Amino acid sequence: MTQEQTNTSTTQGPQNTPTTTTTKKDYKEIYRNGFFLAPMVRVGTLPMRLLSLDFGADLVWGPEIIDKSIIGTTRVYDAKHGLIRYIKKGGQKSIFECHVSEKDRLIFQLGTANPDLALQAAKLVQNDVRGVDLNCGCPKAFSVHAGMGAALLSEPDKLCSILENLIQNLDIPVSCKIRMLPEQAPTIELVKKIGAVKGLQALTIHCRTRDMRSREKAMWHRLRELVDCVPHLPVVLNGDIFEYEDMAKAIEETGATSVMTARGAQSNPSLFRKEGKLDTLEVQRMYVKKAVSVDNLYANTKYTILQMYEDEDTKTELYRSLTNSKTYKDLCKVLGLEEYYEKEALKIFEGYGSEDRVLSKKEKKRKYLNGLDGQEITSGGHSVKDNSCGVESGNGQSHGQGGCDKETECKKVRAST
Repeated sequence: MTQEQTNTSTTQGPQNTPTTTTTKKDYKEIYRNGFFLAPMVRVGTLPMRLLSLDFGADLVWGPEIIDKSIIGTTRVYDAKHGLIRYIKKGGQKSIFECHVSEKDRLIFQLGTANPDLALQAAKLVQNDVRGVDLNCGCPKAFSVHAGMGAALLSEPDKLCSILENLIQNLDIPVSCKIRMLPEQAPTIELVKKIGAVKGLQALTIHCRTRDMRSREKAMWHRLRELVDCVPHLPVVLNGDIFEYEDMAKAIEETGATSVMTARGAQSNPSLFRKEGKLDTLEVQRMYVKKAVSVDNLYANTKYTILQMYEDEDTKTELYRSLTNSKTYKDLCKVLGLEEYYEKEALKIFEGYGSEDRVLSKKEKKRKYLNGLDGQEITSGGHSVKDNSCGVESGNGQSHGQGGCDKETECKKVRAST
């Protein structure tokens, strides 16, 4: 394992901007006629993205990463496994993880409220991703209280200044994801203003307002008028896409260029298959194998598996057994993967464990949870006896790639998109 680049500067001063106008490449075609995986905190980590691509997703968005969290990270490349990790604090915290196989189809979603910080963050990852997307739709408190996410909807000048700084200084496409405003007229004005940003490659519109919850019906009926405002831009519909067939229906009804799904993929990522969904249990087994292959944190793997159950299915014996699982070994036993665990998973985990790197507390815990250490780690974070492993820290921010490293009570959080 080698450390290819170190980024320790947290300077917030202005960035140099080009003194001459250069012609930027047009990337709009990659956002047309596609079925995309939406950004999801904790669920949209590496295994879900790779599995979604296997099933046919055209592009995959990573979970929102806050600018200040990735600034100052070290890029660590594991050539043996094709893994790239952006880590902080001497390897104790992984902020963002990706794989070389997804580079051409991975969109990095950025949470920011500052043009210069946004550029610093995006420049760190631009060689490992297909594009950068500005998050202007997240309604979570940790995002909006700092002026990020949906808070940018009420500050369109700042929103556009961030986009302009990214577009002028990056070598990859820049897109934007927003929500509808409560009234249509202001939404039209916002969309027109964003659409006027020169060089923007795509606009995703979540067909709900900031205050609407995911269980409320998405307002597809309002989208066509917005699409018509920006005929030069690909417009991606987000909201209430649960089946492969919903893609054609949504495009026909709204005029959208492409569609994006969050909860549909969270429940069963095989919805990207043209041939139809696979059985959920089969998909869960595939997900676990994918998670093992990339050494995904057990807590995040278990959390994502539990999100595949609808509320009415949480009373089943299988679900209860999954919630009681404490390690990958337990998880594999519940899902009927005992032989796979013994013959393949352990060898994969040993392969990662043999890498020349210093193990942080989280990585030591990972080693135990993967079944490579006979001692339970009880210090340095979340008890291994948790049931859902979807913890938010005290300030509401997610823990990088979805693992638990806070001594707080875990809580199950559904995707908000």
